[in-house]
Amino acid sequence: MDQMSSFRALLLALLQICVFRVEFTVAQKDPEFIGLPPIVKIQEDSQPNSLVLEFQVKTVDPDPQIEIFNINPPTTVFALPTIHQGTGNTHNVTLRLSSNASLDFETLRLYRLELRVSANNSTATQTLEVEVLDVNEPPQCDAVFQFPGAVVKIPNDLTVPIELYHVVASDPDINNNLNYRIHQVWPASARPQFMIDGTGTIYSNQGFGYQSSDKDFIVNVTVSDEQGASCTGKVRIEILPVLDHTLNFTVPSQSVTISEDIQVGSVVAIVKALGSDLRYEFVGNYPAYRISQDGIIRTTCELDLETDGDQQWSILMIRAFSTTHRSGTATVNVTVLDVNDNPPTCTPSVIVLCIPETTDKYSVLATLSCSDADITNNSVSYQLEPNAVSQFKFRLQGSQLQVNNTLDYDNAEIAHNNFQYKATIFVIDGGLPPLTTVVQVLVTVTPVNEFIPGFQQPVQFLVNEDAGRGTVIGMVRATDRDWEHDSIRYSITGADQGFSINPRTGELYLRRELDFETQPTHQFVVQAVDLNQDINPSVRKQTTQEVTINVQNVNDNPPECNPFYETEIYSTLSLTEEILSLTCWDIDGDRLTATLTNGGKNDRFRLNELQLFSKNAFSYNPEGIFDPIFFELRIEVTDGKFSTTVLVIIHVKPWTTTVPTTTTPTTTRKPRVQTVISSYWEPEPWFVAVMTVTIALALIALGLLIWKILQCTSACGKPTQEMSQPLLQNTYVNFAEEAKPQNPRDTPQTFDGKAQDPVTGRNYLFNSITGVRRWT
Repeated sequence: MDQMSSFRALLLALLQICVFRVEFTVAQKDPEFIGLPPIVKIQEDSQPNSLVLEFQVKTVDPDPQIEIFNINPPTTVFALPTIHQGTGNTHNVTLRLSSNASLDFETLRLYRLELRVSANNSTATQTLEVEVLDVNEPPQCDAVFQFPGAVVKIPNDLTVPIELYHVVASDPDINNNLNYRIHQVWPASARPQFMIDGTGTIYSNQGFGYQSSDKDFIVNVTVSDEQGASCTGKVRIEILPVLDHTLNFTVPSQSVTISEDIQVGSVVAIVKALGSDLRYEFVGNYPAYRISQDGIIRTTCELDLETDGDQQWSILMIRAFSTTHRSGTATVNVTVLDVNDNPPTCTPSVIVLCIPETTDKYSVLATLSCSDADITNNSVSYQLEPNAVSQFKFRLQGSQLQVNNTLDYDNAEIAHNNFQYKATIFVIDGGLPPLTTVVQVLVTVTPVNEFIPGFQQPVQFLVNEDAGRGTVIGMVRATDRDWEHDSIRYSITGADQGFSINPRTGELYLRRELDFETQPTHQFVVQAVDLNQDINPSVRKQTTQEVTINVQNVNDNPPECNPFYETEIYSTLSLTEEILSLTCWDIDGDRLTATLTNGGKNDRFRLNELQLFSKNAFSYNPEGIFDPIFFELRIEVTDGKFSTTVLVIIHVKPWTTTVPTTTTPTTTRKPRVQTVISSYWEPEPWFVAVMTVTIALALIALGLLIWKILQCTSACGKPTQEMSQPLLQNTYVNFAEEAKPQNPRDTPQTFDGKAQDPVTGRNYLFNSITGVRRWT
């Protein structure tokens, strides 16, 4: 049982190795992404859980796993991709925004996601770029201005035009101009009195009379962008009476200069009026500033000249008043110095291109439109920074990105980088210190089938004429300078000459038997066509090459000879004179040798190549012939492998003179041909492998069987226990004495048969063991 279990375990291990090789072969082909583009676009107003992209993954694994293993820049905008079974070996993948996703074109315009799918103990990765598209957003008005509305208190003695209020509004969209419009005034009769300019400042073109006219006005304003989106608000204007007694300021008018980056709440200026129990307030609306009851003017927000250019110069009118109804006014001229606090902004913010590799040098790839929002020192300059792969591939001419060198697709370095050239453009403003904006450049090069494949040597091959069908003759090799260099398919054109080719590797195979003697040379044309060397799969280039197969001669034909010779010679023939010459040939061209196989009595003849000579002089006595006069010779002619037998009949005429004689060949007998063909069997390599494995398994099984038999034999040969009762009672046998040989004469004869002699007819008794007979 242990041996059988070991044998089963061995077979199971062999099967597992085969299954592993099959699984390994399958696993090499998956997983792979299908229908996943390099970039996808989505609008910035997309709602949470909105669909970003659907694509597929191909794998034989029934449960592949997909994940986003890297997002640049890091964000929680995207949900985990979901995957479910499709048709066949394809699985559908859905990528959506997360439940709390919020996109903003003005804040971040491009995300780079690295996707990874795991299946069959293997992984595949691919990069997906998500570009955020701009969507027009409505302007944003000051919250107080919108609801419940701003309140402005104006003394009634101001001279026209009177600046009443500055509408604070902004547009989230870049480079979008705002339009300000008064759409309603209460009371309606006062509508012509109010106007608003392009910066949002509301004016009155008439003076106010506290005693003789309205003392309260409401102005409704609409702020809209270029696309028509808008926000609305209102300003309530209250007219205040001017007291007759004025207060005097210590400094009625002063000028101050502050920096744009001053902190919120910083002191801008201090005003002081003469008197006691005084209060201070702004006469107009100055959102960027506030004044305390003790006359200290501070900032209320961060100053930004780029957002509100009117903040660069402001005239603040301050009124002081007392509980005794006295008042006075002063002015503070505030100048805000610009600070370089805005880096340049560029359109496009990211350059992503797909261009063919044959794009001409100095072609314009993109033109940057960059500006600096700072009101001073807002000039910009450009600087290109390539990486190791894109070195010298691009150049900048002003704000234009141009091709500087050939964008080669056909090399391993660019293939390792997914056929992408990356660079960085630094846009630097003229401020101190300078601020920089980075524009990433990603140029994907698409293939163009530029080159025709070319064949390499050798294109001549040698093959033995006894080569079997399916024999590999050699391999043709064509290369293509287009990437991938070995993406070539081979075929044989023209009529079928008994050869075939592996379309992927170029290996040539023999499909029929060859015969050097019939056709020593074969020629045919091999065609090489490149594949997938262009973004358009139908664009292919091809080339042809004539291939020569030289058949090597093999000794596969026996020699051929005239099968029969008969001649007559005189006994006085010289030993150096040729008796006859064999006419033989070998169509394989092998060298022939001849050997006497029989008939050379008394060692009379010899062979030199194919010539027959006499070896010893013939001896004849006039009174009687001693040597034979008739010789029948058999000569074997061989090429080293095959042989042919020739029959030679020689008649010798005795001659007592020394005159040399000549031979007279005759052909009176019917030719007899004897051909000996030596052949051998050469098995196919696969047959040798199968027989080797079979014999090994048979030897293992035989060894196990012998071991089992020996085990059983040893078990059967064990001594048995002593019996309790003897089989024979009172019996004793001395085998040693019985084994002693006895003389038949000393032992009485015992006959166990009777027979009749066929000659005499007499009967006799016989012992079948000793053979002793006795007549009866």
